[in-house]
Amino acid sequence: MVDAGTTSLLRSNVEKWQPSTLTGLAAALVKDNDETFEVNIDQPKKYFAGLGTSWQGAAYNAAYDRVGEDHDQARKVWTYVDDLATAIKQAASDIDSHRTVLLNKVNDAVSHGLTVADNWVIPDKDGVPAATINDLQDAINQAFYPFRDAVSTAATKISEAAELVRAAGDLFGSDLDVTDAPSAGKRLGAEDGDEAAAAAKNHDTAKLTEVASHLPTNVLTPQQLQDLADGKDVSTLPADVQDYYKEFLQHSGKDGLLALQDQLQQDATATADHPASTAAVTQQKALADGLMAVTNEHLGTGTGPDGKLTSPGSYTNLPSDIRAVISGREEEYNNTGTANADAARQRMLDRSRLANLLSKSDSNMTGGTTFSMETSRQAASMAHYIDSANANGAMPPGFQDQDKNTIQNAANQMLNVGLRNHDADYQLMTGLDAHTGQKIPADLSFGANGNQYTPTGNYDPHKFTQAVFGHDWGDQGKEASGLYGWTADHVHDQGSEGDLARKTIAALPETLAPKNGEALVTADDGKTIFQHTTDDFNKNPELANALARVSASDINAFANVPNSPNALNAAVPLELKDSERLLFLSSQTQDGRHTLDMARQVYENSALAQITSNSDPGLDKNAIVRNLAGLDAHVDAAQRNALIYQEHNDVAQHNSQAQQAHDDNQKIADTVKTVVDKVPLPGGKVTDTVKSLVEDPAYKGLMNTINPDPTLQKVQYLDPEKMSQVGTQDFINRMIAYNNNSDTPLSVGLQGQVINTYGDVYGQTVGFNQVKNNSDLEQLATGGAQAPSDSSQHK
Repeated sequence: MVDAGTTSLLRSNVEKWQPSTLTGLAAALVKDNDETFEVNIDQPKKYFAGLGTSWQGAAYNAAYDRVGEDHDQARKVWTYVDDLATAIKQAASDIDSHRTVLLNKVNDAVSHGLTVADNWVIPDKDGVPAATINDLQDAINQAFYPFRDAVSTAATKISEAAELVRAAGDLFGSDLDVTDAPSAGKRLGAEDGDEAAAAAKNHDTAKLTEVASHLPTNVLTPQQLQDLADGKDVSTLPADVQDYYKEFLQHSGKDGLLALQDQLQQDATATADHPASTAAVTQQKALADGLMAVTNEHLGTGTGPDGKLTSPGSYTNLPSDIRAVISGREEEYNNTGTANADAARQRMLDRSRLANLLSKSDSNMTGGTTFSMETSRQAASMAHYIDSANANGAMPPGFQDQDKNTIQNAANQMLNVGLRNHDADYQLMTGLDAHTGQKIPADLSFGANGNQYTPTGNYDPHKFTQAVFGHDWGDQGKEASGLYGWTADHVHDQGSEGDLARKTIAALPETLAPKNGEALVTADDGKTIFQHTTDDFNKNPELANALARVSASDINAFANVPNSPNALNAAVPLELKDSERLLFLSSQTQDGRHTLDMARQVYENSALAQITSNSDPGLDKNAIVRNLAGLDAHVDAAQRNALIYQEHNDVAQHNSQAQQAHDDNQKIADTVKTVVDKVPLPGGKVTDTVKSLVEDPAYKGLMNTINPDPTLQKVQYLDPEKMSQVGTQDFINRMIAYNNNSDTPLSVGLQGQVINTYGDVYGQTVGFNQVKNNSDLEQLATGGAQAPSDSSQHK
């Protein structure tokens, strides 16, 4: 339940909390505010009032008025301090009550002999019924989330109140009214941004630490974060917080921001010299959240009369030099003149520093659509940079040994942040605006790239997906699968998020197996993009697992039968060939096949219950049987074809390696022959005896016994007819079991009709879809986009 990277809400830490410390702090503030600050405020005014008639006239009146103004202004500061104390006191009470309830629920679990982990999860335990564990876990969950929200709300209110005290203190004694403190965010952000920029230039770490202490923290509550993640508008971002971060970023620029990030990272990292600073961790998160908040067009400071957000976020709220770090992709860099290796390295390191900052954001924090697209594209660009270096055998000149891992890690971080925005996910996949359908231009920097980078034309989604799917992310593609994996949880939702999920699923065929007319699109190397996708799904199996979950969430879409282009009751109807290719890709892993099988089983249970019941005379059982047979046949054929494809690749690799080993041995023998040919006899004369020996046919025969031609393996293809018989018999067994348990079972005659219908559809579909030889496998992978290879060749 506790987000990765979050330590403050771990059970071991929460149990150590002492809310009374907050209560004591509030009491101390009130005491100092009342007994010291308020007394000092009143003394000058009382002094003048006590002068009586000893001082009169214009000078007295002017002085008295000035003292009176200062008194009134100071009283306003006193009020803000009092409000801060009240916020702390209320926070202590709220946190203490919710914490008590939560720990009581933990004790209930412990009293049952169970343990509760640091993340508030109860592990299974032998001898304790699962129902008991589930009930106790539910009780903990129901206590934890209100506790978490209470902590977040308290932190936000304390932060806001403290910021008002700071702003009011700055205004006191100036010509500005202290009551302007709530709108001081813009001014304070600009001041802190300027100081960060100057500190970066002067390497003033103390000033950077001071600036960090001014950052508004707890930018959004958990509920606001969740609403943003769900694509909803959030109109409750405090205006002064938005103003602060907008102005801070404009004034700090890239150098000030990254210098502050470096300082916070250093302070937040435990070393032998100092422990990790929890304050720096909080400030780092606040800085990242604030940066992302000002880019999100769904996050504003209110709602206007027209129902639209007031002051919504925008990518252009970031200054141009920060946008250039995000939107400037190295492969598009316009090298005018001599290449500067040091400059290229610095650009990459700046991207990595920013990526590290963004990775410290709340895991539910979502940036704006354009910001998210650009961070994801930067991730793909950095991944491509690493892949190119791997292909070349080394990083480019000027880079250091550790830079490769730094850039790789930064690419992962950028991708994680970018793929949180589902509008951006759709646009990255399709190249189309999620709302207007218009093509998206390649340059989204809004002028920040200038002439340094030269992206031209429209954004190319296939370039992006090929870079992302084909890269080794180190997590088997789990992060990259977020591009579409999120749709599994929303495909049946109502509202905008559900609509977007269905639209994204509908775009998957064109993303994973793009077509030009009826032919699959080929890549530059002559292979179809579908083939590359299949290979990428084997390289990064989490891509297949995620697609299987998406497919399983709308399993009806795969109950296609011949001459019926769309399945019944599918949330996202798919063309027949598209559905077959998605099943094939989903079946590239064992987990994917299991996921499909579970979804199919649920579908089959419902279908068999309907087929073997006579309770609804108007039910079209023939259609149900045909769709069930279509689903079974498509899933079975896709899974077998996926396994055959993998076996084909394994055989090809084995044969290639065997042939290479044979060729290597032959080269060794030929080398030996050449060397021996030049060895002088003791008398110093070169002999022809060895030369004539190795050229003799007998020598070649001898070499064949020592280094025989490799025995090439063959792919074992399954007989579709036998597979049809197996599948149909499996259905018969299951149907009979259901029929025997039915209150209104089918007659023997009706059973025969059902079996015949199922067998006809299943056999026809399997016979058409299941590959039977190399030519069929080639046709499956290429879709007829290129001529089949020689089917007699053993691959």
